[in-house]
Amino acid sequence: MMGIETALGEEDVMNTNTMASDTDSLKRSVGHALTVLAAAIRVVLYAILAVLRPFIVAGLSALTLVGLAASLFYALLVPTSHFPVGLVLIMSVASAVSIVLFYALMEFLLPQ
Repeated sequence: MMGIETALGEEDVMNTNTMASDTDSLKRSVGHALTVLAAAIRVVLYAILAVLRPFIVAGLSALTLVGLAASLFYALLVPTSHFPVGLVLIMSVASAVSIVLFYALMEFLLPQ
């Protein structure tokens, strides 16, 4: 009778080890799948931004230059106007910083 209990106890240990290795294998598979999914999302976002880059940079550059030109015009040539020079200058600087942030985002998403 002692031999049967010992044999059953060893099978339980083997089943526990098999279940533990299956769980580790599943965790590794899920981790690998998430890594592949994240890489795929990065590539798709990079591709979309690469296609839109000329339009985004041109628009933000134009906004920056027009804002600076308007601010200089109204500040220097029409000093008595009620033009919001400070606000337009802040908007121009923000659009210039947005160009830098856009390029930083593209560098971050760059597929490796």
